[in-house]
Amino acid sequence: MPKFSYLLKLLTFLIGLVIALETISYLATRVIINKAVTQNARVELLAGGELFSRIMQKNAEQLALSVKVLTEDFGFKDAVATNDEKTIASALMNHSARVKADIGVMIGNDGKLVASDEKFALQLDNEFAGLQAQAQVRGQAYDIIFIDGHAYQFVMFAVKAPVVIGLAGMGFEIKQDFSAELRKLTGLEVSFVSHLDNEFHYLNGTLQDEQPNNLIAQLALNEKLGDVFIYDDFISLAVPATRQNQQLIAVLQVPLSHALSHFSHLNVQLFILALVFSLLAGVAALFLARSVTRPVTLLATIARRIAGGFYSTPIAVNSADELGDLARAFITMQKAIGEREQQVLYQSEHDPLTGLPNRLLIFPRLEDSISRSKPLQQSVFLLVIDIKNFTQINDELSQEIGDAVLREVGQKIDRLLNYGEVLRLGSDEFLAILMVPDKAAIDEWVELIHAAFKTPLQVSGIQVSVEMNIGIAAYPEDADSADSLLRRANLALNHGRNSEQRSCWYQSGWDEKHLRRLHLFREFETSLNAGHISLYYQPKINLEQPDTLGAEALVRWHHPELGFISPDEFIGVIESSGQITILTRWALKTAIAHLRQLLDEQIKITCSVNLSALDLLVDELPAYVAELLQSQRVPAENLVLEITESAIMREADKCLNNLRRLRDLGLTLSIDDFGTGYSSLSQLKKLPVSELKIDKSFILNLDSSEDDQLIVRSTIELGHTLGLSVTAEGVESEAIKTLLKHYGCDTAQGYLYSKPLPAAEFIRWVHTYLIGLGR
Repeated sequence: MPKFSYLLKLLTFLIGLVIALETISYLATRVIINKAVTQNARVELLAGGELFSRIMQKNAEQLALSVKVLTEDFGFKDAVATNDEKTIASALMNHSARVKADIGVMIGNDGKLVASDEKFALQLDNEFAGLQAQAQVRGQAYDIIFIDGHAYQFVMFAVKAPVVIGLAGMGFEIKQDFSAELRKLTGLEVSFVSHLDNEFHYLNGTLQDEQPNNLIAQLALNEKLGDVFIYDDFISLAVPATRQNQQLIAVLQVPLSHALSHFSHLNVQLFILALVFSLLAGVAALFLARSVTRPVTLLATIARRIAGGFYSTPIAVNSADELGDLARAFITMQKAIGEREQQVLYQSEHDPLTGLPNRLLIFPRLEDSISRSKPLQQSVFLLVIDIKNFTQINDELSQEIGDAVLREVGQKIDRLLNYGEVLRLGSDEFLAILMVPDKAAIDEWVELIHAAFKTPLQVSGIQVSVEMNIGIAAYPEDADSADSLLRRANLALNHGRNSEQRSCWYQSGWDEKHLRRLHLFREFETSLNAGHISLYYQPKINLEQPDTLGAEALVRWHHPELGFISPDEFIGVIESSGQITILTRWALKTAIAHLRQLLDEQIKITCSVNLSALDLLVDELPAYVAELLQSQRVPAENLVLEITESAIMREADKCLNNLRRLRDLGLTLSIDDFGTGYSSLSQLKKLPVSELKIDKSFILNLDSSEDDQLIVRSTIELGHTLGLSVTAEGVESEAIKTLLKHYGCDTAQGYLYSKPLPAAEFIRWVHTYLIGLGR
């Protein structure tokens, strides 16, 4: 079959190029015409502006000649010299009427208006102050003046006999008729605009409708006089009406449509020519394009099917030209894409290390099992399995050994549970989906898994012992959806790990508790900012000196929907989410502010604030506390920071360093809940603390428990031996207080004195307490 070159088909491109060039040529011609027309209009405006200036100057000269004739008339001079006002007024009116002046005035030597025509009466003397001064010096003056919103060309001459005995002047009003006459002479639109007090006002002109307002808005944009500017449909030139005064502006304009009207016929001809030429080129291109577009359209349709995932669409190759080569390339590409897509899909859904399906398939497989279980009336059991000692294996042996262990464990579980589906959840966790009639069968499978790993694995010539933790949840007994089933199986796994159970079934209520913890985590910062979290204060009383007061700041959360939330519940949530430092900083800031309020009332008191383990790991904490104390002017010795024994066990060196920095500020440090932690005497000796607080669990039954009495008495003696003061929490009766005082305890805290109170109530309690002591 003969092979035809696609060079012939490139003619389509060339014809398109011709059309584009023709369009560009037409547009360029229009641009050049518009530019030429605009330039001609500029020249016309400038010429019109020159003509306008000459006309205005001519009017001024004519007016000046008329006034000069009046001032040189002997009879007029005599009337002025004798102050004959009737004769002056009559001569002024007659002469004004003769030259068709709109205004005529006579000003005496003392500057007062002697006479004017009847129209303006005798109220215009202030309008001529500038002209009067010039005429006195030079003998004559010319300017534009404004009277009652009207503009006048005005000329003033001195009346001499032979000295100056007065000033006479006449003026022509610049009227609408004058604008129309100038339009006839210049062929331009003419407008007169006043520019007084930095504001433009349209006086009169040949513009209509909204055009005067548009002109004023444009002039307000600070167009320079003498420059041509374009706006809307006008080419415009603003010039001063006279060289002496720029308060009256004449705006000369040429409408663009009018300037372009002479070329409209040429534009039509150019457009028709370009259109005809383009149509001819298009017809020629149509015949050439059809031989190319039909097969290319076919290939494009096939390509879209390939993009949609259909790789078996047959392609008939009937051409021996370049199009045939393209079709054969499509066949090769179709096969390669299909193979690659299957490979990519498999890799995206399977773990490369174990070959097991990965977490992308968890919900599809779970939902499929749930849907199949309903008609079979069976339960779906989900097992989440993790390697208990995997972190130790990975750290002590190597990451390569760890990967090998994951691979062996995954494959072994997959072989054991051939009845179900095994997937890799991530990290060291696997997931098994089993569909069996009852729980007993699952217990057998679980025991089978544990038994299979009693024998160490052989990995790279090394025997590696592994242990499994398994969390189990069932559908529909424990969950009603795939999402809740996975979440509850994970909760069972976590509970089993925490309680050292190899296998743990989900128990009702765990998920609600977990979701409540999540809710508290999300709500914490919002509640803190909204004021739902506040500080309460419980007094601490020195048993030997009852007027020596202290207080412990306790956080209380009153949620608008959940009500009161116990600190034992939300503190753990906030610590686990890493938000405890936010709460601590807020508590410190609030407590120090309240402490300042008590100190301002001349009440000597200390305030204790609790720190968490995470707070002691923040290097900026001492600087933050110092800044707060300085800003509130609170002495460091009035602030006590309480820490638990367990908090110091985490990164002990770093915690001790920050504790020493806090002590160096002058703060008092206290060990809270002493006796419930794991600190040894050697650790206690290293701590830079000044106080021990005995946990309330040893105090509540102190009057009836000999064991508690022994522990408390020993702890007090130990604290005093180490040079520490001792505080007892949970003091609720006089009997317990008496025993503590007998043992030598320094400070008591508990409901015997007061429950924790809001700040305002606590301050009132302090006042009442001190009054009771006689202070």
